[in-house]
Amino acid sequence: MPHQDKVYWENSYSIGIRSIDIQHHKLFDIVNKLYDLEESENIKEEIRDILYAFKDYTLVHFKDEERYMQTIGYPDFEAHCKLHEKIIEGLVNIIRTPASLSIIQTKMKVIAKRILIDHIVNEDHKIGIFAQGKGIEEEIFTLDES
Repeated sequence: MPHQDKVYWENSYSIGIRSIDIQHHKLFDIVNKLYDLEESENIKEEIRDILYAFKDYTLVHFKDEERYMQTIGYPDFEAHCKLHEKIIEGLVNIIRTPASLSIIQTKMKVIAKRILIDHIVNEDHKIGIFAQGKGIEEEIFTLDES
């Protein structure tokens, strides 16, 4: 797929918590690897590797984000965790359903938009606003930024 189909990080997506923003940025990088793929002998393995890397890193990110929310006493913690569960279910469905590269790219574009844009802008920003409103310094919590 052309590069214009990629999902790009914009500064407006930043939630103001550096460690979480770094993880969000990495999720963008992983999903965009799908758009760099070209048909080849090993395409199914390459797709599988990218999808699993995205799912696995999303799980790590959600665990870290949930731990952060607990640490700061985020009031919408339970509802936010349920949103995470639904996102993971969607990823698992994509991984389990055989499809061509173009169909997977299209499905991942939708998932990436839901995870990487809508979820960040509509839900994760609330965490940043809450933390800033309480005057919480980011140094109290370090996420896995790898």
